[in-house]
Amino acid sequence: MTISLDNYIHHETILRFTDAYEMDIDEAKDIFNEMKKLLSLMNHYGDNEYIFTHEPLWIVDEMWHTFLLYTKEYRLFCNTYFGRIIDHDIVVREQKQKIIVGLEDKDSEITDNVSDAVKRLYQLIYDFLGRDTLIKWIDVYGKKYTIPYINSIRKPIQ
Repeated sequence: MTISLDNYIHHETILRFTDAYEMDIDEAKDIFNEMKKLLSLMNHYGDNEYIFTHEPLWIVDEMWHTFLLYTKEYRLFCNTYFGRIIDHDIVVREQKQKIIVGLEDKDSEITDNVSDAVKRLYQLIYDFLGRDTLIKWIDVYGKKYTIPYINSIRKPIQ
């Protein structure tokens, strides 16, 4: 019998995450649970929508990176709960640099495209996961898990 997605936990991912970041198990479990929601969102919309992580969700993305290290378990998880593997796609360096420069230069086409993409992402989150998740990801996580904060809690590689 398969346990529900809500109750699924991969303990080794949680432990590895707490080895890499200064946080307790409960905080890491919470981030793991939000990662499962992100993967559910990606599965729900499939290739029809571009679901991406940006600063408010980078801690969730870091958890996803950690889970991906357990390749067999990750594949089993995805196949069990989604019937397919949720790939971790990235923006290629050249495209990412073009976006960064465009935002810094206030290029209207790039800023409008990014703004539209973020608005669309927030609408998808709201529609599929609800208001509470949107607020948690964007407001709560966005205020707590800033890039400087994530870097400050990242432990040195041992």
